[in-house]
Amino acid sequence: MECDRVREDLAWRLTGEVGGRWPEPVTEHLGACAACRAELEALRETWGLLAQWAEASPGEQVRARLLRRVRRQLVRESVLTLSGWTPAVLAAAVGVGLSLVLSLLVPYSLLVSLCRQALQVPDSHAGAFLLAGMAYGLPLLAGVWLIRQRALVGSVVGSLEASLLFLVILAPYVIAECREFPASLRVAFVSGLAGGAMVSSFAGLALLRLSPPRREGAVG
Repeated sequence: MECDRVREDLAWRLTGEVGGRWPEPVTEHLGACAACRAELEALRETWGLLAQWAEASPGEQVRARLLRRVRRQLVRESVLTLSGWTPAVLAAAVGVGLSLVLSLLVPYSLLVSLCRQALQVPDSHAGAFLLAGMAYGLPLLAGVWLIRQRALVGSVVGSLEASLLFLVILAPYVIAECREFPASLRVAFVSGLAGGAMVSSFAGLALLRLSPPRREGAVG
């Protein structure tokens, strides 16, 4: 057996890539070749010294830089890729659909009137319009919750995307339906809608963190 092949086999076995006893041809060669025996002893000594070294661990600064880099990468994927926007689009679509259903069941003007009575404010008070608008933004919470399996919705960026898309889709319809309101009160209503969307999307994010979605095949 040639020395090069024997020494290659020695390196594999000492580094743990190959286990077990020495093959008989290797044992015979080591018995006859002083140079290979010396090579074996040198390898054993080297690996013994390496085994005494303490394992190095990255410092806190390295860890913090790595985490920042990972977060930036996740944000880029969420904002700059189609797959990153998909969960937010789905959440916004579900929220818009539920908000429209709510507006058909309880028209905007009716809920504004009910809010005036609850707050005991005059017809021109913006608070009633803000509160009513917020109620029609809350269905976005259901949209976020229904598609909670999509990971990016469970992030701050995903929640902001869902809120933005919800407003972009629904605001033109709301403005058209609120033509009877004075311009300043229409602005208050839409502002309430935006506030409700933001509150509901971040409430959904909080609920996801408290009760993460169950994985398929989970037991119990």
